[in-house]
Amino acid sequence: MINPLISIIIPVYNVEAYITRCLDSLKNQTYKHIEIVVINDGSTDNSLSIVEEIGKTENRIRIYNKENGGQASARNLGISIAKGEYFMFVDSDDYLDNNAVQACVDIVNSQQCDLIVFDYYKVNKQGQKQHIHLGTELHTCSAGPCNKLFSRKLWENYRFPEGYWYEDLGIVPVVVANASNIAKIDQALYFYDISRDTSQTNTINPLKLNDKIYMVENVYKELEKQGKLNKNLNKVEYLFIDHLLNGLLFKLMYVEDTTVRMNIAVNIKTTMDRYFPKWEASVKHNNKGIKKLMKRIVIHQYLKGQFLLGDVLLKYPKQLKKKIV
Repeated sequence: MINPLISIIIPVYNVEAYITRCLDSLKNQTYKHIEIVVINDGSTDNSLSIVEEIGKTENRIRIYNKENGGQASARNLGISIAKGEYFMFVDSDDYLDNNAVQACVDIVNSQQCDLIVFDYYKVNKQGQKQHIHLGTELHTCSAGPCNKLFSRKLWENYRFPEGYWYEDLGIVPVVVANASNIAKIDQALYFYDISRDTSQTNTINPLKLNDKIYMVENVYKELEKQGKLNKNLNKVEYLFIDHLLNGLLFKLMYVEDTTVRMNIAVNIKTTMDRYFPKWEASVKHNNKGIKKLMKRIVIHQYLKGQFLLGDVLLKYPKQLKKKIV
């Protein structure tokens, strides 16, 4: 393969303060045979004009404009028009290590792999970095697409679910489960900026929280349809636990409306009971130690609709810690 074309797909929506940094990290890649596929998803700020200005001096940037339809629709358009033999995804408020693409291409040229996973950094408002170490299984490699290099063949039959939040979760684990040979780079090559207050990561929209349930259900149903569920059942169970109990359930502490809280808590428990009736034993097995015991207590309190104790154990200490910091 030696010198494959790598398509880097970037959905852009109102990120005028971040897009230059993102594109600079791609222009400065040590591996040069890339195309930078920018999908402007109906931005109303100066994002498009910034990208166009940068594009005047960088012929590897391809710009496409569309009406606002959300990140999933922008990525799906990028997949459809990308020309590369391999795909990478970068969110427009994040950025890549300058050697990220080269590191992936080196692996591609030394191994017959169709998926490469690498670690990433979380970067906060103070610029502090936290190294997130990942595995290669569908439940340990991150449900996001941005810390990976994919063979384009992996996406031939898949697209991101449109009209939902957390759309990564609904399809990336399925794509990972269909990879025949996964390689791992034990370096953080992606910088995930968690400082932007308006990003989906930092936004709690009660009307969209149930989307997490729909997305993990989609993974279950897709793998079941392909006949690949049984061999991945334990991994899918931990995906459900991680994203519904350790993820979605703990977002409820920031939802003020108790009726909404109760509705989502009921939906979570109903979903867990339906797909994995013995999930409580798995949670107990993986939550040993004082902190994890407290977490387990909060999970059970929230699922019973008893939010006060859970808030006392988790929410209020977090708020206090934030004020101190």
